[in-house]
Amino acid sequence: MTETRVDSDTAAEILDVLARYAQVIDNRDWDQADSLFTDDVVFGSSSGVAEIRRMVEDVHPYHPHHTTNTIMTRRPDGTVRAWSKFFIVRTDGSVGSGDYQDTFRHTDTGWRIAHRVASRGNRRDDDPGGPSRRTFSFDGWRAPGTA
Repeated sequence: MTETRVDSDTAAEILDVLARYAQVIDNRDWDQADSLFTDDVVFGSSSGVAEIRRMVEDVHPYHPHHTTNTIMTRRPDGTVRAWSKFFIVRTDGSVGSGDYQDTFRHTDTGWRIAHRVASRGNRRDDDPGGPSRRTFSFDGWRAPGTA
């Protein structure tokens, strides 16, 4: 699949949504969720803001996270695919990392996350959250029809 660059205005708006995501979710400002998601958002196996809220609220302990290193490409259907790294700093000072792969759709109120999948990244067997392995690849990110 040929990658199409995203113009700087679109990139800035999408980066704002990604930064806003961490603020809204980490602070549990659920009344601001419409500034992040489309009405029909899918996040992993959760659909809609109410399910995403339940998923996030069920994480204990919850550690604030930071999103970084985002790359983007425009799809022929007008959506934008974004692939970001995230990291968390736990209360014990240890760090965990992972990836988000998002599909952004432009709405009447701006760019919003329509679909998100997350991978916890490579974590050792003794990681406090349990071991995991990175599951994302460029081939999957670029594949036509991936959400």
